[in-house]
Amino acid sequence: AVVSTQSTGILQGVVAAVIPLGVRLFDTAQWYENEALLSEALSIELPKHNLTREDIVIVSKVHPRNHGYDQALSSTLDSISHFGYIDMMLVHWPGMHGSAQADMGELRAGTWKALEELKAAGKLRGIGVSNYTVAYLNELMEYTTTGAPAVLQSEFHPRCHQAEVREFCSTHGVQFMGYTPLGRNDLAPKATIQLVAKKMQITPSQVLLKWALQKGVVTIPRSSNAERCAENAQSWVDGVVLSKEDMELIDAMEDGHKYCWNPDLL
Repeated sequence: AVVSTQSTGILQGVVAAVIPLGVRLFDTAQWYENEALLSEALSIELPKHNLTREDIVIVSKVHPRNHGYDQALSSTLDSISHFGYIDMMLVHWPGMHGSAQADMGELRAGTWKALEELKAAGKLRGIGVSNYTVAYLNELMEYTTTGAPAVLQSEFHPRCHQAEVREFCSTHGVQFMGYTPLGRNDLAPKATIQLVAKKMQITPSQVLLKWALQKGVVTIPRSSNAERCAENAQSWVDGVVLSKEDMELIDAMEDGHKYCWNPDLL
């Protein structure tokens, strides 16, 4: 579950709603400014279900403004302080606004070094990147001392298949994780998605999540609505499978569109 809200009440409501549904991964970020709120919500809700910190997975991300060894180290230690340890810490974006591109390679290398050191110290269970293109990934492979990132998190939906990046991940043993699977609610009304939803008697959102899952992609939908969270979670357990024909129909929606920032332009 992606948790990006800064509202204490909404955040705790989402956490309370998704834990009984079997959700155990919580995706946050320094940018979201809610790591402390998420920690508090989990401390309240986990005991209600006889769960502990070890039963869940926390994913967080280094803010773009914290690129560079010193900033990445101090900000990540602050993130860790809320959870005891972090299961997967990602570099949120390869660039940051207002910084010359020539400076960023050195800053990215420093950020990665900080994460490598914190992983070696046992404070991070795993480290990875987010929104890295193949060019940025190849650059990382030149300075990493611990091999390829464990995870690459990137935008993924029927209009943006990320074929080149996913091929890199497959070759180098990187787990690809897709965000924005619902296309910021722009995809559900599309005729193709509506057609498949009606045929399968499921919701358009469930069609989109099933398409991603059947592509072999770990996908993390975001919602601050408890009912929508339940609807999304149902996609994993209802046994409905999209046919080869339906998958191909949805595949044909690909046009390279990104709803979020384009990392090529940073």
